Amino acid sequence: MAKLRWTLAVLLLVVMILGALGVASAQEEPKRGGTLVVATNRIPTNLYPGRSTGLPDIALNMLIYDALVITDDKGQVHPALARSWEVSEDGLVWTFYLRDDVYFHSGRKFTAHDVKFHFDRWQTEFPTRAKINALDRTEVVDDYTVRFYLKYPTLVFLNNISQSEWGYGGIPDSEAVKQWGDDYGIVPESISGTGPFRVVSWTRDQQVVLERNEQYNWGPAFYNNQGAPYVDRVIYRSIPEDAARSTALELGEIDIDIAVSPRDASRFENMRGVRLLTQSRVSANHIGFNHWKPVFQDLRVRRAFTHAINQQDIVDFVWNGYAEPVCGFWHPSVDGSTPCEEIRPLLAEYDPDKANQLLDEAGWVRGPSGIRMKDGQPLQVYMYVYSEVQEQIALVVQAHLRDVGVDVRIRNMEYAAWTDALARAEHDIYYVDGTHSTADFAYWFTEAALPYPNGTKWVDPETERLYQISQQTVNPAERTAAFQAIERRFIEQAVMIPMPHHNWIVGMRDYVKGVTFHPIHGLYKMLDIWLDR
Repeated sequence: MAKLRWTLAVLLLVVMILGALGVASAQEEPKRGGTLVVATNRIPTNLYPGRSTGLPDIALNMLIYDALVITDDKGQVHPALARSWEVSEDGLVWTFYLRDDVYFHSGRKFTAHDVKFHFDRWQTEFPTRAKINALDRTEVVDDYTVRFYLKYPTLVFLNNISQSEWGYGGIPDSEAVKQWGDDYGIVPESISGTGPFRVVSWTRDQQVVLERNEQYNWGPAFYNNQGAPYVDRVIYRSIPEDAARSTALELGEIDIDIAVSPRDASRFENMRGVRLLTQSRVSANHIGFNHWKPVFQDLRVRRAFTHAINQQDIVDFVWNGYAEPVCGFWHPSVDGSTPCEEIRPLLAEYDPDKANQLLDEAGWVRGPSGIRMKDGQPLQVYMYVYSEVQEQIALVVQAHLRDVGVDVRIRNMEYAAWTDALARAEHDIYYVDGTHSTADFAYWFTEAALPYPNGTKWVDPETERLYQISQQTVNPAERTAAFQAIERRFIEQAVMIPMPHHNWIVGMRDYVKGVTFHPIHGLYKMLDIWLDR
């Protein structure tokens, strides 16, 4: 009897989990039709893969484009536009055999010439080109065979060109790019990919409307539906204000909010008609110092800032418990992260007394107002953020740093303005939500990533040396050791302040079915999603 009760309990738990995730049961036949409205807190800026590192751009590029290969939510690489591939014994030549049944949204057939065109541009023109530093040249063998020649063998080439690695490997229509030039990816009419959805319209700062690609039948094998999506269209709405998004979800004006405010999450947990999904997010969130600013060229000041901030306050009062303090920089689940018991002793724990001591040693003396002064100048810094949650984090940081004599001024900007400001190095410190599938995210802190996404402006020979080892070694243990050494250097040199790893907090109406969630990229390609209403 006890065994029977245990078995029934397990079955009940499985049913509850499947229901929470919106997975279709055997009795639920997916329906076609309807419009799915997805809201987020940021706007896209450029829908040319590789032109932007912004997560809204990447999320939409997942829907509009396909890459040669794609990685599922378990880290397994699957064929996509390539049917198969092979690697030479020396690891320097990669040959991909392409599908011959794929068409762009323009109606033009996809060929190896489109692959070469994209990689040639990616190598030379895009801010993300560091991802394919190993690539020497691309060769078209025939219309459905493309060959890559590498400068050195590497373990990461396949991952770096997969669509899952931030979508940069998505292949656009080369003829459309030639026709539209610099306007490609910005003008809605210019955009042509091979993905399950095509762009219909784009109202700046408001929404992008996507329509099902009826020809699509080359979906990844890890989806139940590998053909055209079930929904007719997707409207991707930008609603920066957290309260406005929550209200829209509650009223049914939107179907999914992929950035539910942690303050509102608890009220959705038991709300009729709404499901709340929380899932670990593979993040590397941080407050970055602008190392070009003289004040932050002093390690004592950087470490003082780190000691002054109580991360638990941010977990409790901003994230409402939907996050956890860090024990390093990389997410613990990522290959290359240092075990917590090894990296934690290097972290600058919350210690205001130590922060005050370091600032005293650095020559910053408290003035009559309580703000520290040096050479007649106040210790005043500008912190740049781009979302409401980030502003809430900045307010906590502002209060903590005020306690040790630092005057923090907060600038909350639109995401596009924020990225431009970081590229121009206008900021003193900044907050960024970083996500990564591997510790290759370290490229953000290399010279090749200047002026952006390297917002820290950190240029360090030892970091460069270790990063090159991580990219060029064919020994997995050596690659892991290089990333761990980079992580230790980031912590020891206080290159940035690692911030809590927060969860995905996603709210959706209960008629949204078939949702699976990628720990890095969220909704991914939406091939299995359908509406039961």
